[in-house]
Amino acid sequence: MNDFSEDLFDEKKIKKAVRRGKLKTIITVIIISIVVFVVLNIANSAISANYSEKAFKQWDAYVRLSTPNGYISETVDSRGLLGGVSNYEISKDFKIKSVVIERKQYSFGLIPSVLVSRGSGGKIGMTGEDWQFGYKENGWREMMFFHPNVSYKKYKDDEDQIELMQGDKIYEVAISFDQPYKPNELFIQLPEMTWFWVDTYSSDQLNEFQQEAKENDWTSTFIREHDVLGFSINTPFISIHDLEVEYEQFLELLQMSISRDHRNTFNKMKDVKLEDVELLGAVVYGTKEEIVEILKEPIIKASSIGGVIENY
Repeated sequence: MNDFSEDLFDEKKIKKAVRRGKLKTIITVIIISIVVFVVLNIANSAISANYSEKAFKQWDAYVRLSTPNGYISETVDSRGLLGGVSNYEISKDFKIKSVVIERKQYSFGLIPSVLVSRGSGGKIGMTGEDWQFGYKENGWREMMFFHPNVSYKKYKDDEDQIELMQGDKIYEVAISFDQPYKPNELFIQLPEMTWFWVDTYSSDQLNEFQQEAKENDWTSTFIREHDVLGFSINTPFISIHDLEVEYEQFLELLQMSISRDHRNTFNKMKDVKLEDVELLGAVVYGTKEEIVEILKEPIIKASSIGGVIENY
């Protein structure tokens, strides 16, 4: 009985038991913490990856709609808590090869990262003596478009400039028609790769364009490249049937795009049949001889050079 009492109240044994209990508790907490950390990281990665994929599709749709023959060619994600930032490259299909033209960022997720961008840039022609065109990051000019139903004081015409170009090059040129044309009314020889500018503008937008053309200096009154919408084909345009698949893809991209304006345009265009679509212009790709031949067509009201690459 005395031995039992001594063991029961042995201070050393009590401390040892307490230490053993604390150690078990610490080990249990550590194991639980590791499991929770791993589970939360897996969940965070899965959620972030899901939002990243969704954001990519939305932004790629936006680029394909508003950048003639453009698409997102590469993305690199930096993921944080339930979201992150994606650094991406925009490339253009340029008939014989693709060229990176810009690098940008977008955020995604339930808790998207805040993007802070700094930089400076400018436009040529700020004195009112030349067109106020902008430049892409790779040095190419942003193309200009002129709506056929708007009366401008002056129209861009780069035909003479193209004829003076030297060397074997491929040119990207925006052409604006003299009036809207439905696909079955467009009798013009176009190169295999052509991007068609679709009339998606409301009467309010047209009135705004006309007011700007009337009140502002001619150097700034045109429609900029990122404000036009359209789709491309990689085969010769012979009949309206050559555009059927591409037009359906165009509507899908409008519905998918990150831009609310694009989704509003989808609601306007979703019931418009291809035969009723009006084409306002195009972006064509070809050699100097091919482009000059196209620019002689009487239906072309304006032309604007975009990118130029070596023909190899």
